[in-house]
Amino acid sequence: MKQKNSKPFKTLNQQLKILRKRGLEVSPSAKRSLEQFGYYSIINGYKWLFLQRNSKGKVIKPEKYVYGSTFDEIHSLYDFDKELRSILYDALLEYESNLGAEISYRFSELHPEEHSYLAMDNYSRDANDISSVVGTISSLSHVIKQKSSRTQSDNAIKHYVNKHGHVPLWVLVNFLTFGDLNYFYHNSTENLKIIIAQDFSDKYKRSYRKPIKISVNSMEAINHLVNHFRNAVAHGEITYSKLLSKGPSFKSIKKDLDINNFNVNSQKGVFELMISLKLVLNKSDYSKLTRRISKLLQNYSEKFASVEFSAILHDMNFPENYRDFLN
Repeated sequence: MKQKNSKPFKTLNQQLKILRKRGLEVSPSAKRSLEQFGYYSIINGYKWLFLQRNSKGKVIKPEKYVYGSTFDEIHSLYDFDKELRSILYDALLEYESNLGAEISYRFSELHPEEHSYLAMDNYSRDANDISSVVGTISSLSHVIKQKSSRTQSDNAIKHYVNKHGHVPLWVLVNFLTFGDLNYFYHNSTENLKIIIAQDFSDKYKRSYRKPIKISVNSMEAINHLVNHFRNAVAHGEITYSKLLSKGPSFKSIKKDLDINNFNVNSQKGVFELMISLKLVLNKSDYSKLTRRISKLLQNYSEKFASVEFSAILHDMNFPENYRDFLN
């Protein structure tokens, strides 16, 4: 006997009928949008801000949309988040390249031997880090094995393995994910962590003409935050309202930047990510990021009528005085 499907297929017209029944105003172009992007991506992903809630803030069941809310508003939030991911991606990729270059240079400087990055003795000796160190070495080895296999097309790793018998770290880092780089830094010796943090401090001083001391704790917190958002933007996940409840404290970043006029949220979001990036991007790249974000907010500030745009800023963890930081 076939099991009944609890989520049976529905045609586009049936999907639109459900939305109208729940109180959403549907435009003539809605059908084409669902056809192009899918009900799940637009509606299930971005409806939450537009749903009616009870006195405790819980979504009312069965779902009902806020009076006057429209499909076009939900689609606008979808587009807003898509553009936000594109803006963040460029900035995160810039930091990823910078961190990879720093790690490969400083590690190779301390450990110039061939394949020194595969030796456990060159990483943290803290007993709590052993498992993580083994994981990092295993990941690096796997990348080399995968990229140098016969079935792989020509690439730098394959070239170095075939011609030189080893792969320099400054070549390998170009094939690592940000997650790999994050764990590489986390599992490094304290001495190497301090050297890399000092390098970013020196870059900040040159770029902003202001002395600063970026701590290892701040680097760990930045990398953790960037890693999660890097995955989100790369895989098209909902980003504007993404919050991280676990991870290193944000307080060290506030201290390093000497910021005292906004509270640290228990869950870190887009705003904390942007503040963090100021420590590790040069001034021109960070200014480009803030200009693009400011323009994005300006372009979408009038596209919502049934909900306040401030609700979107709230979900991004933007404080009321966010312009002080973007400027």
